[in-house]
Amino acid sequence: MRKLVESTMVSLGGEIGSPHVWGPPYLDADHVRYQSRLLESAGALPLGRLTYEGFSHSYPRMTGAFADRMNEIPKYVVSTSLREVAWNATLIDGDVADRVAALKAAPGDGILLKYGTGPLDRLLLAHGLLDEIHLEVAPVAVGRGQRLFEGVEDAPQLRLLDVQRFRSGVVVLVYAPQGGGPR
Repeated sequence: MRKLVESTMVSLGGEIGSPHVWGPPYLDADHVRYQSRLLESAGALPLGRLTYEGFSHSYPRMTGAFADRMNEIPKYVVSTSLREVAWNATLIDGDVADRVAALKAAPGDGILLKYGTGPLDRLLLAHGLLDEIHLEVAPVAVGRGQRLFEGVEDAPQLRLLDVQRFRSGVVVLVYAPQGGGPR
């Protein structure tokens, strides 16, 4: 059974919607090494529509080891509005929870690595499909915008698995939903 891991950059104020604005000062060598190791451990990327669209517009024009890996790795895009996808991607429609559970159960190497948070995360949490949540907390106090766990009402308990500190002041907090672990 493959593990499903969420990786998200978040401000101290809980904002996740615009790390392209406030995040660049924190994207140092430590961060690149951390994200590179995480991406190398992945066998596929399940993505929501907005994250897929953002990534698919930028990564195909980029070069280097990280961009090459992002471009080659299979992607599974959850969307109710897209009818077709490119960039080495497959569209997930129908019962998303069942389809993601099947991806986790399918043979394959590496974790399923999900970037970006939003409605898909709420669904994955509600169905017990997220095994780990990696929060890259940047030392910037942005309090407006899209919120981490926005719309999550049942207050899932999280168990701290690991903490990593970067010289930039970013702290990576790795959590598992309580009772979590690979399903």
